[in-house]
Amino acid sequence: MIFRYLIPSLCFIASTVVSQGYQGDPRTAAIIAEDRYLQADGRFGAQYQQEDGVNFKEESSPDGTRTGSYSYVDPNGQRHTVSYTAGKHGFMATGDGIPQPVPTTLPVAPQPNYTPLPQYNPPEYSQPRAQYQPQYQPTPAPQPQYQPQPQYQSQPQYQPQPQYQPQPQYQPQPQYQPQPQYEPTTPPPHRFYPPGKLSLNRSPDGFQFNFRKA
Repeated sequence: MIFRYLIPSLCFIASTVVSQGYQGDPRTAAIIAEDRYLQADGRFGAQYQQEDGVNFKEESSPDGTRTGSYSYVDPNGQRHTVSYTAGKHGFMATGDGIPQPVPTTLPVAPQPNYTPLPQYNPPEYSQPRAQYQPQYQPTPAPQPQYQPQPQYQSQPQYQPQPQYQPQPQYQPQPQYQPQPQYEPTTPPPHRFYPPGKLSLNRSPDGFQFNFRKA
């Protein structure tokens, strides 16, 4: 039921949301063709073309492997294409649109230019040294230390303690907190689909969507 109103709504948007033509800014490049499909065997794919020369195509197999390609036109007018495959073996891409690293030459390590010094050989002693013999010294007997007698101390007189008087606590007034203003995170698009033709075909096992610029 929802698809009955989807196509007229998209046609209405495509006819009303039209601004100036493409002026070289990729943000204003309109989509001139788009296809999306879901097959009965589980394959899903999508492709589109833009006014600025960008082309994209990708298909996903039932096991999750994705195969696709994309191309673009550089400022010199030359087109570059990249093909890729993503699956259980990782992401692998080939094409002339992949930047290549600049080859660098590693510097040659300098060779040491010095003469090693002769090793030191200490002389051997022929006669053994005399061993140290400690002399016995008697330990003096400890002398008794004087122990002073404890002196009598008078007991302090009891003095009443002042009673605690709690002070009233200060209750601060709540400060005014201004409410934050909502700002949209995504700017509105400059252009949508230009005027063209939409078609949508549904089946029990998938669908087929197509758009072509008029």
